[in-house]
Amino acid sequence: MSVSCILRAGLRLAATCLFGLVCAAPLMAQDSTAPAVEEALPLAAARPQPEAAPAPALPSPQRPALPPLALAPEATVAVCLDGDTLKLTSRRTVRLAGIDTPVMGGRKKKPQFYAREARDLLNELARGQDVTLYQPATRQQDKYGRLIADICLPDGRSLSAVMLEEGAAFFYPHDDLDPTYQAWLKSLQAEAIHERRGLWAWLLAQPVALKSYIGNRESLRFFPAASQEVQRIKPRNRVHFGTLMDAFLAGYAPARHVSPWPEAPAQ
Repeated sequence: MSVSCILRAGLRLAATCLFGLVCAAPLMAQDSTAPAVEEALPLAAARPQPEAAPAPALPSPQRPALPPLALAPEATVAVCLDGDTLKLTSRRTVRLAGIDTPVMGGRKKKPQFYAREARDLLNELARGQDVTLYQPATRQQDKYGRLIADICLPDGRSLSAVMLEEGAAFFYPHDDLDPTYQAWLKSLQAEAIHERRGLWAWLLAQPVALKSYIGNRESLRFFPAASQEVQRIKPRNRVHFGTLMDAFLAGYAPARHVSPWPEAPAQ
């Protein structure tokens, strides 16, 4: 064999080997990276994710410290006249501070919705109980001579608070009431409204709840927007509420003489 033939054969062999190496390189690269990817996936999946920080707990509103009512610091309850008024064995009448309840009626007027239920609950809670009376307002009596008090049961519960918590009463603000006491009662009412306890479940499902109302900044009372009483409120003191619930959540109470409160439904 000539030298030229040997050289040509060697060149063909080298070219063949080089071609094989070039074709095998991608496969080798793929094989070398595959195990790394397969091992990395479980590690990434197993990596713990940061947990969302829990929302800070809001402080539970507490009853503010109040001084004993000087005119009658301790007493025994004889009977409850309605959901916010009771009579003591001493024959003195007490109005629960900071709340109001539906009117029982009288003089041929039908009781308002939830009036009987509120009275019955207060009687169940307080009748015959030895109670302690505290003074949450600057005055000890109202214009009718009734004592104004926050009454606490022997177990320490405030009757005003229980009536609001059970949805048997609504918040009734007065400018001479202790501001912290008012804020406490208002928060209890808001909780009862949101959970639809007691009277709120039925009342806020009625057509009257969807009407608009106008509040008076000075008196903190609200009126149906269509009532004539609204015209007597100075424009700068008018507060507009889109629904009945809005008015109550803002801490306003219905005006007595034009109250939107419905009568008790027929049994």
